[in-house]
Amino acid sequence: MATEVLVKEPGHTEKGPGRRSASPTSVDPAVLESTAWQELCRRFLRHHRSPLNVLFHLLTTPLALLGVYILIGWLDPWLMVGIAAAQVVLVACLTPVAISVLHALVCGAVGLAAYQVQAGPFVGVCCFVVGYCLQDAAHWLVKESTYQSSYRNEARWGQAFLEHTLLLLPVLLTLALRSRQSPLRMLVARKPVLETKLNAQSQRQDFEQVLDWVRANQTTSEQSTHWWQSDLDDQAAEALRRLSRDPQLINKIRRFHGAGYGVEPVSGMNEVYLTGPSKQATSDTVFYRGHVDGPWAVFPGARLYRCMLALNQNLEVTTHFPMASLRYSVPDGHRLEHGDAVAFDFNRELHYITRNPDPRQSESRINLKLHFVAYPVRLAWYGKLLAAMTTWYDQRARELFLETIQPTGWWAALKTQWVLGWTKLFELAVRFVGWTNLAFLVAVGLVSMLMSDWRIWLAATSFVHYAIYLGTVQERTPVSFGTFKRDAVFFKTVSLLQLFAVYAMGFQKDWGSLLGVIGGFTLAGYAAVVLGPTRTLFSSELGLEPPERISRFPYGVIPHPMILGALIGIACMLGASPVRKQFGWLIAGHLIAYGLVLGQEIRLSGRRLTAKVPATEDS
Repeated sequence: MATEVLVKEPGHTEKGPGRRSASPTSVDPAVLESTAWQELCRRFLRHHRSPLNVLFHLLTTPLALLGVYILIGWLDPWLMVGIAAAQVVLVACLTPVAISVLHALVCGAVGLAAYQVQAGPFVGVCCFVVGYCLQDAAHWLVKESTYQSSYRNEARWGQAFLEHTLLLLPVLLTLALRSRQSPLRMLVARKPVLETKLNAQSQRQDFEQVLDWVRANQTTSEQSTHWWQSDLDDQAAEALRRLSRDPQLINKIRRFHGAGYGVEPVSGMNEVYLTGPSKQATSDTVFYRGHVDGPWAVFPGARLYRCMLALNQNLEVTTHFPMASLRYSVPDGHRLEHGDAVAFDFNRELHYITRNPDPRQSESRINLKLHFVAYPVRLAWYGKLLAAMTTWYDQRARELFLETIQPTGWWAALKTQWVLGWTKLFELAVRFVGWTNLAFLVAVGLVSMLMSDWRIWLAATSFVHYAIYLGTVQERTPVSFGTFKRDAVFFKTVSLLQLFAVYAMGFQKDWGSLLGVIGGFTLAGYAAVVLGPTRTLFSSELGLEPPERISRFPYGVIPHPMILGALIGIACMLGASPVRKQFGWLIAGHLIAYGLVLGQEIRLSGRRLTAKVPATEDS
């Protein structure tokens, strides 16, 4: 999109394997003519790369502006209107049309809020000070220097400060529309299955040290065997320690999270793992079923990774990640051997293994399970807390695992079934709901109850899926499609159930309205069936399936029938008078959100995708 060109630095490219390239036709010529504007955006970007920082600024900048408007309005309301209008006109002369329009809308909303509040100077000063200070706090949190610090000691600092003050909001809006800095990116299910290969001579020597120790201490190949890092001794222990701190593995995780994140090894969880055969009704069975290793999925902003590092030949065992793939029944598979490594979220990523016996396999697969915690560098305590809690759980779970690996007696058998039962429940919860999604609903519900206002619940839960759509479709790195699908479908289901409930409660035999609602959603539903479950969720736009022209009705006859049908159905709900009076804001919110999704779909409709498409079968 045009605004992305503005802030792209020389030599920067977002192309790569599995990524999409922006169409050159998306460049706005008017933008390219504004050299000063481009340079300002580039300079500002250097200090605002984190989506979290941009989000804080998008909240605090209007807050500070509200404080200024309140102060001016306290002196004279018409003076506030005049200054706001002058600000809008001046910005329109200096910025691209799209940005100036967005800026005008935000200024209008802030000005209207200031007029409605009609507060005194104390409130205005508080709004300004809080907004300004929280911006500095955001920079501290993500460990990015402020833009103001870049020109503070320059001779032209006064001019730069005025430019900064006037154009701060439009520049922020520009960054918010850029895929890498958009706050919506925090809702994107980026693919957290990270692959690399350790193949240096020193690394291979460490592999052999550990393998020699395992071969000397292995007692059976009829069941899986685990050794903690502390169980190893002498050269093997030192080799494992070096591998657990290998810069290649740490940097792989750090690059995924970007600037402002620290990555540290978690040695208390590290182990050597020898794969056993598949068995029925033992704890070994867990590995062959979809499972998540840890319970701490609700830990926003931090992740604990398990890195599977293969030490020897492996012709039999494949590790699958079904939520990372286009279809759950055709999961991403990784057969790791001789230095192959894959890191994934210990507490969130669903996975399992399959084993196809191969006579060429001379010994059991031997892997290292290495662990790393990634956390915001300013919140080291937060990362340490996640590491400590996960280590505690992992050690307790291992004790239960060992008790049930060869169950004898009814009590051990009962505990085995308990483990397998909870594993299945967790798989279903992760596949269809998501613990973070559930925690969000609980938190919003509690706030709504405490505030005695269920409109908070409606406002907070009705539009999440639109934000997920918008953020995911503009993402340029690999997406975990199964996770995206789960989140989008879950929140859309919640949203539609609420919308239909609101309409049903306000329905008073408005038959024309009902006919429009039924007709609109019937069109949307039929269009979704024709398009298919994956293309409905932008699999083609994400580069996971090749673009395909759909000619079956309603496509080719009605433009964008799925979105258009939903817009018609939602708009017709306004025909019910009680709904229009009490929930007009909710209907308007849905229409605006769907309009944004439609606009994005139109913008992307001509984009050519460069990602390779894996050969898959429909589930």
